[in-house]
Amino acid sequence: MSKTQTKHLLELALAGFIAGTAMTAQASSDVMTLFEVLRDNNTITQEQYERLSREEIKKQQGAKKNSAKKHDRLAQVETDGGLKISSGDGDFEFELGGELWFDAASYQEDVAPLGNGSELRRARLSFSGKMFKDWAYAAEYDFAGNDAEVKDAYMDYDGFDALVIRLGHFKEPFSLEEQTSGKSITFMERALPVDAFSPGRNLGLGGLASGKRWSAAAGLFGESVDSDVSDEGDEGWGASSRVTIAALSSRQQVLHLGGSLAYRKPDDDNEIRYRTRPESHVTDETLVNTGNISNVDHSLLYGLEAAYALGAFSLQGEYLHSTVKRKASAAELNFDGWYVYGSWVLTGESRPYKGSRGRFNRINPKSRNGAWELALRYSSINLTDQDIAGGEEENITLGLNWYVNSNVRFRANHIWIDANPGRDGVRDQPKVFQLRGELIF
Repeated sequence: MSKTQTKHLLELALAGFIAGTAMTAQASSDVMTLFEVLRDNNTITQEQYERLSREEIKKQQGAKKNSAKKHDRLAQVETDGGLKISSGDGDFEFELGGELWFDAASYQEDVAPLGNGSELRRARLSFSGKMFKDWAYAAEYDFAGNDAEVKDAYMDYDGFDALVIRLGHFKEPFSLEEQTSGKSITFMERALPVDAFSPGRNLGLGGLASGKRWSAAAGLFGESVDSDVSDEGDEGWGASSRVTIAALSSRQQVLHLGGSLAYRKPDDDNEIRYRTRPESHVTDETLVNTGNISNVDHSLLYGLEAAYALGAFSLQGEYLHSTVKRKASAAELNFDGWYVYGSWVLTGESRPYKGSRGRFNRINPKSRNGAWELALRYSSINLTDQDIAGGEEENITLGLNWYVNSNVRFRANHIWIDANPGRDGVRDQPKVFQLRGELIF
């Protein structure tokens, strides 16, 4: 056998050896060492050494790329405070969450019977995610009271740079405290005028445009999914909008300003009603209540909102007003209300703010011992005008919150109530002490 043939056979043997062993970084290093030994012993030429080395490097690079592609295709699972599954390419996501709220309340009654007791305030299960990168969805159901009630159920298209299109059942854009999740509000219940006037969730089509420090939302809406489907008359409809801006926005300082506007045409019954509980949900009693206002053509709501946060301190307030236009010669009605509150996080944390949504998020404790927050609120509502005597109410609420961790919170609220006069024309001054335990995932 000639020397040239021998060299060719050695090359073939080396190629087979490489194919069988070059699967790891250690194997690659061993192969390159073998090449050097063969070259130094003049078994292969320098030219053959360089060619074989280049081929080996290319094979290792190809193996790394294939390994990376295979890894990218694997689903990613996160369990930090909940369950989230996402595809390797990020185009698909699914997240499961839920809430459990347990309330207890003791009432120092004055006139109206309120009734001490406890309740499962929330038992919600939710899921959300996205599909094909640009499509998102969310659904939330509440099982408190042994009934399955649809809360959110919508789909989003967010393929535009700064615009989201939403279709389904969701909150109309109105009011800072209404748009802030129940998981993130400071007190156990929303303030009197927010609970009475906010349109809440309805079926509709809306859009949200936003930047880092501003948001603008609007939509057209019908009625909620639990409206009377057996009624063959035309359902009511409405349009609402909200605009916000963060005049100041940093990790330590926020100045939020905003406004809302909502128009609603009632269904064929031509009725509307405003009422609210005394910022406590265990009782079903309402101390202010317009009853059904008949002969209504439409209502027009507007709201102004502001909030300022500096480190652990924050202030927030809103003014809400409703004008009810009635048909024929019936007089126009005007109702309004407002609230203001201050909070101090004793452990130094601040309320996280999201400028692109114009709302605050839940406080996250820095310490293993959790975060403590002290808050004081004044709220007022007037549901009396012309021939409607719905009553007036003023509440002062002292609140204490303990954020054990990002998933568990305990609350205590003491409320001094003054309905003067209440819906029955009599002054009522009860007091409330209530507690809540929350589990969120």
